[in-house]
Amino acid sequence: MQIIRHKKLYLPAFSIIVAVVLLILLVAVLTYRTLDHQRKTALIFLHSQGVTLLHALEAGAVTGMLMPMWNEDSVKTLIHVIGKDKNIAYIYIYDQFGNIIHASGISGEGTRAGWRPGLKNDDQVVARLRTLDSGSQVYELAKRFSPELLVPSGKTVHMMGQGSSRQFADHHAGNTVVLGMSMDEVESAHRSDVEHAVIMAATLLVLGSGALFFTFVIQNYYLVDKALKQSRDYLKQVIASMANGMISIDNHGKATSFNEMALDLLGLKETEAKNIELKSIIDFQSSGINETLSEGSTFVEKEIMYNRGAEKVPLALSVSPIPDEKKQCAGAVIILRDLTEIKRLQEKVRRSERLAAIGELAAGVAHEVRNPLSSIRGFAQFLGHVLEDKPEEHEYAEIMVKEVDRINNVVTNLLSFARPVKPDFVPTDLPKLLDHTVRLVEEDARLRNINIRVSTSNGLKKIYVDGNQITQVMLNLILNALQVVESGGNIDVGARAIDSSLLRLSVEDDGPGIPPGNANKIFDPFYTTREKGTGLGLAIVHMIVENHGGEITLVSPVPGKGNGCRITIDLPVSTDNSTSHNGPQTSLPSQPGKMSKEKG
Repeated sequence: MQIIRHKKLYLPAFSIIVAVVLLILLVAVLTYRTLDHQRKTALIFLHSQGVTLLHALEAGAVTGMLMPMWNEDSVKTLIHVIGKDKNIAYIYIYDQFGNIIHASGISGEGTRAGWRPGLKNDDQVVARLRTLDSGSQVYELAKRFSPELLVPSGKTVHMMGQGSSRQFADHHAGNTVVLGMSMDEVESAHRSDVEHAVIMAATLLVLGSGALFFTFVIQNYYLVDKALKQSRDYLKQVIASMANGMISIDNHGKATSFNEMALDLLGLKETEAKNIELKSIIDFQSSGINETLSEGSTFVEKEIMYNRGAEKVPLALSVSPIPDEKKQCAGAVIILRDLTEIKRLQEKVRRSERLAAIGELAAGVAHEVRNPLSSIRGFAQFLGHVLEDKPEEHEYAEIMVKEVDRINNVVTNLLSFARPVKPDFVPTDLPKLLDHTVRLVEEDARLRNINIRVSTSNGLKKIYVDGNQITQVMLNLILNALQVVESGGNIDVGARAIDSSLLRLSVEDDGPGIPPGNANKIFDPFYTTREKGTGLGLAIVHMIVENHGGEITLVSPVPGKGNGCRITIDLPVSTDNSTSHNGPQTSLPSQPGKMSKEKG
């Protein structure tokens, strides 16, 4: 199961904010420059219009002076007529002393001019912006009033109704005319432009804010979706990593999800699990699943036996309901736990308790039996000497001695089983130990025409075990194999390293094997299938292996064969001398070689 990697699909919110702010600043600067340009253009237009009006005033004065009825009041009338234009705030003429002699408003005549710019020549026009007391602005232009410049040289002009003619001389030479152009329309247009710019800015701000809002919404949605995907993937990983099997079902009992462990425990493939009816492999009634789906009950660690093919697997089944928003059961979660190891350990504990009880009883019986056995054997030997001249009675006496020795051997085994000797871990050459063990039964194997093959891996010449006890173990196993293998058969004895911390010994024969019903009993004390067996040999083997911290397992028939039996012993081997068996140990080669010998 793999977590989906994060991919950046959107710009970071900070970048978008910066972009929007820069865009707003850019629009603001462009709007300001546009408004300023428009204002300057308007002022240029006003200036041009004002200059034209000033020239028109002078042209009107010249034209009037050419008329016979021209007089001083005609100039005043001309100023009043021009001043009536709505775009002209005022117009007046002041003399060289600053006194206003003619003005568009009568109240202005006779007063002093407030603005008297210095003009260098008659063609110069000076302009300024003036703010009136009312708050409105006026664009003022000032120019010397010089209509005589427009009169052709040598022209004779008749003035003020006088009959005489003279060379034209301007009556207002040296006077200055001031024209105040109204800025109302310019200001109105400017305010309209500003309002339009403000509306555009507000629109842009709203759009930008909306963009930011939706960016944050999308970003948050993406982050939430990403977190949801990560949480979902993490949950899948947690479920897949569970040591127990997990299955979720709907309210009809159909499996909706499961993990790998559940498939392993049920012996199913993923394709099979998607289509299988769970009721067909698990009894919903006895397991309590039906009650959970119908009543919402919870069951914890209910033991069931599951048929996984030909194998019966003990499982602990826990069921809990899945409620919906209405608190109704929408399904259930089933947790499966394999109890095979727990059952094995429980059986091991029960066996240990049973063997301990048997051992205590055997020790007491052996102690009580061994003492009179010595006396019986002594009397039997005495009778044998006394009855040497009576062959039949002498034979009876010898049989008594042999039977007493057999009983004594059983008692010795009982004491060995009841009071096991603590292993003495010393460096042991395992190949040499196995060769020695095989030599002990070599003659018996030759007489029975049975071939014993020994196979060992390299690196086993200094293994810390109790050599005497391991010899007893291997000897008992080989002797049991000799009892069941027919003439011409084979017995394989092996020793190899599984890894650096585990040694495996094995004895395999091609005899008839062990019936399935007897496989769990052969290591029990006093259990035997032979007429003259004591049933203590394999029990002692099992005890010695346990005292070494190992495990012994039996497989019959041998895989790949239809018969035979293989007994495997796994012994732990550690490099830490202080933590195992109070004796030094060594590590085993991880990839050992092999040595093989045959004896028969």
